[in-house]
Amino acid sequence: AKDASDMLFYGSMPLPLIFVFDKEIRKDALKVGLMYLQAMSSFGVVYTSSAMLADRFRPYTYNPDVPMSKRTGGGGKNSFMSGHPGLVATSTFFVAKVFSDYHPEWKNKWILYTLAGGASLTTGILRIKAGEHFPTDVMVGIPMGVLAGILIPHMHKNKDFNKQRLTVSPVMSGETYGFHATYKLK
Repeated sequence: AKDASDMLFYGSMPLPLIFVFDKEIRKDALKVGLMYLQAMSSFGVVYTSSAMLADRFRPYTYNPDVPMSKRTGGGGKNSFMSGHPGLVATSTFFVAKVFSDYHPEWKNKWILYTLAGGASLTTGILRIKAGEHFPTDVMVGIPMGVLAGILIPHMHKNKDFNKQRLTVSPVMSGETYGFHATYKLK
C-alpha cells in the first residue's frame, strides 16, 4: 500500500506537464507553471506547519509487529495532516481547475474533478492501509490540498476590475496597518 501511494504521490507532481499538449494553456506556460508552484508551496507550508505543531505519532509507531528501528526513527511524529493525499489533491485539482478555466465550453468537467477526487481518495486509503496515517489525518489533508489546487488558480483569474463592486486593499501608513474596503453602489 505504501509503494502504491508513493506512485500516486510522485506521479501526480509532474501532472500539469500535460498542459504542453493544449495550445491555449501552452501559451501561458510560465504563468500556469508559477501558479502551480504557488499552489504546491501553499500546501507545503500548511502541511509542514501542521506536522511541526501537531504532536501526533503515525499509526505504525503503535504496531508491535513493526521493527523498533522504524517505530522510533525519524518521521514517526509526522502523522497530522496527511501529505501524500493532500499533495495529490493539490496537483490533480489544480489540473482540473486550470483546464476548466481555459475551456469553459467543455461540458465534461465533472470527469476531471471525479478523477482528481478518486486519485486523492485512493492515495488516502492506501496511506491508511500502510499504517502511515489515521483516517482523520487524511480527512484534513485532502481538503487542504483541494483548497490549494482550486483557490490558487481561481485567485489568479483575470477579472474586469471596472465591474467590481467590492474592493479591498491593504493600508500601511506609519504605524497603522489594516485594510481599506470600498463598496460601489450600482
